[in-house]
Amino acid sequence: MSSQPSFQFHDIPAALLPEANRYLVQAAAWFQGWLYLGITCYPADPHQAGTALLLRHRLRESSWESLHAAPIESRWIARNGQHRQFPLELGWRTMTVLPGHPQPTPTLYAIRLGLRTPALLHTEDGIHLREIPHLEAGGNRGPFVSLHGFSGKVFAIPASAIHDTGRDGAVVYVTANLLSQSWRPACESGFGDPENRTIDALQVAHGQLYAATGNPLGGFQLWKTSAHNEPPFAWELVLSEGAQRYTLDPRIETMTTFKDALYLGTRSPHPDPDWEFATSGAEIIRVLPDGRWELVMGTPRFSPIGLQIPLSTHGPGFGDTRMGRISRLAATPDALYAALGHHESPSATRTAPTTSGFALWKTHDGEAWQEIKQQDFEQPAAVNLRVLQPTPHGLVAAGDWDITLDPAARPGIWLETHSNVPFQAPLK
Repeated sequence: MSSQPSFQFHDIPAALLPEANRYLVQAAAWFQGWLYLGITCYPADPHQAGTALLLRHRLRESSWESLHAAPIESRWIARNGQHRQFPLELGWRTMTVLPGHPQPTPTLYAIRLGLRTPALLHTEDGIHLREIPHLEAGGNRGPFVSLHGFSGKVFAIPASAIHDTGRDGAVVYVTANLLSQSWRPACESGFGDPENRTIDALQVAHGQLYAATGNPLGGFQLWKTSAHNEPPFAWELVLSEGAQRYTLDPRIETMTTFKDALYLGTRSPHPDPDWEFATSGAEIIRVLPDGRWELVMGTPRFSPIGLQIPLSTHGPGFGDTRMGRISRLAATPDALYAALGHHESPSATRTAPTTSGFALWKTHDGEAWQEIKQQDFEQPAAVNLRVLQPTPHGLVAAGDWDITLDPAARPGIWLETHSNVPFQAPLK
């Protein structure tokens, strides 16, 4: 008999956090027995600078440590006497563990994105951080926001490739030495399609590297490569036209592997008020080792490989079309998790409180899904979930904390436990 999941809350000690109205838990990694968290804290005035923190926490113990702090610019920039919101999210963009260089010692890498001080931080011992400023993708492409290891190489997505600037296609970059900054294009621009405006995600599965592109005119595309020979590599098209949902699935928000299948979480466009019959909630799609794809959750439709009916029997957004984003997919050996979030309104600003609007679902086979209810969380004051981090002690979930919603709330993380597993709360 399976145990019932619940989430025990671990608050972050107040002494480690500056006073702020919004705490964004943006990235996490498990390294050498510690949970590492990248947090950006913003004060009440949205035009004031924030602070990017790197903390680590020993789960099931009382240990919290601060390893790094740096100022981070406001997300509003002054132009022609007016403040405009910066299109890219600043702060921590990724944390990942990759082999080091020249020795293949496991090394934790963290990318901090800022207008003036983007940097790559790395550590082999988990304590002493070294910083490389202005990690560039070659030319004038700007700093990176994502790193993935594959076939003895490191692949990266530059900041210029995650925001649709109307340029002729986005590019993935590759290097044999992450610290050398000797980067080369891993693909041709836009994979040969100028309407592939963004690179949304990279993921290794089935002995291949997969790349998802955002295409606002035709729907997302999915490509794969074995990365043989010299870059740019040969890439094969796996999915196109938003898996036949077209412009209702223009982008992939997240990808992960679970039980030898590649799972894709989409981001649908903001609902068009003039198109009342459109079901624009997010979908989950899985790609099998033989290249076939299946609709896990979403809108039934015909495709070149036949009628696609959601295996979970759930429509877009697991039945809630307000859920326009699969913000995170994460897998443990026995379960797959999907965090969903509301559509992001292009006119929204951070000057007003944002209502909580996330959901978390779980499956053991990719088809039968169980919703983890809000009452399973303590202090459900987080605005959304953006971190799902597997650990040997259970899944860690975290996200954005808006103190204007609940001034008594304490930012923190949740650790999933089970009723048949004893849990010892951290010492206060």
